[in-house]
Amino acid sequence: MEVLFIQHARRRRAQDQQQQLPQLQQGPQRQRRRQERIFRTRTTLLGLLQQDIIQRDRINWQAIQQLLCNIEPQLAPSLQTPHTIPPETKLLAVLHMLASGSFKTTGALVAGISQPSFSAFLPKVLDAIISLTPSHLSFPNTQQKQQETKQGFYQINGFPQVLGAIDCTHVRIMPHAATEHLYRNRKHTHSINMQAIVDHRGLITNIVAKHPGSVHDSFIFRHCTINQHFQDGRYGNGLLDGKYRNPVIYTLHSNPVGHTTHTPLH
Repeated sequence: MEVLFIQHARRRRAQDQQQQLPQLQQGPQRQRRRQERIFRTRTTLLGLLQQDIIQRDRINWQAIQQLLCNIEPQLAPSLQTPHTIPPETKLLAVLHMLASGSFKTTGALVAGISQPSFSAFLPKVLDAIISLTPSHLSFPNTQQKQQETKQGFYQINGFPQVLGAIDCTHVRIMPHAATEHLYRNRKHTHSINMQAIVDHRGLITNIVAKHPGSVHDSFIFRHCTINQHFQDGRYGNGLLDGKYRNPVIYTLHSNPVGHTTHTPLH
């Protein structure tokens, strides 16, 4: 009798456990309210004044339009929906971030998009802009272009054989805390020390923008490709005008044997 009673109790306990198992797996039922997505007004060039565009993006309306025409096929979305971010908004968001030196969140708020969306298309926009470099930044490498550049500088100040004017400028940024000391320049602000060469028309023909603000101008030039080309004698007797120490002006030129010298001009 006792054995039968124990077996019956075990079967009853097993049945109760099987009935309670689905409830334990499901857990407490919650009513989840689906939040409606809010799409903010996307920023476009329409309705923006010229001075507002220059103040915010450091570039005028015409230049933005030309840049957009060159890279729009690379920024076009693969799928068109009512809420697809247009290429114009993507470009304006990235330009604002680059011009202000701020974080992604600021650029996203200004453009009227979310920060995750901004992070998703940021590399694509930067790659598209960088891909235009060979067609817009070209140091005079042919004899014809070199002669035109030399003639242009000679007409400006009567100085012969000049292929470009070189100098460095500091572009302020907000560095990461771990590398903050590297980007602190002599004025105790954070920046990237950017070297640029311009021709007689004031157009940039070469640029180096990869060194932190603590790096000296002369270090950047010694380690750039243009300096190596001058040392190799690629530009013949061409000169570069550059100001490295006030008030002395230095010109760099390649002599016939390919050695680079600096001549002070007072």
